[in-house]
Amino acid sequence: MSIRKKAATTVGALALAFAGVLGTAGQSFAGANGQQLVFADVRGDTYSVYLVGTNQNGQRADICFNTPGRTTYVGGWWWKGTVSYIGWAGANCVGASRGSFSATIPTYQTDTDWYTIHN
Repeated sequence: MSIRKKAATTVGALALAFAGVLGTAGQSFAGANGQQLVFADVRGDTYSVYLVGTNQNGQRADICFNTPGRTTYVGGWWWKGTVSYIGWAGANCVGASRGSFSATIPTYQTDTDWYTIHN
């Protein structure tokens, strides 16, 4: 086998191996026991949200996060069961309340690890 043919075979094998790794990179281990949240600011007047609920380990969790746009992904936090949340007119969960809400977050979804909540 020529050097050129060996190099082409090696490059092809490496490309297949790399593609296999990329194909599995999107999998998440926590997705079967909780969901990450997406906040959809339907009214367009909420600049932060305070969440209180249960995380993937069954422990109480709470966080205040800013919502700079109409859709905010809150990654790195996994929720399940009932989650209560309050929208705020200002950043960092200050200002006038924009209402309190709750949602029931499933532990598992077949097509995504993100669950949308809204005001």
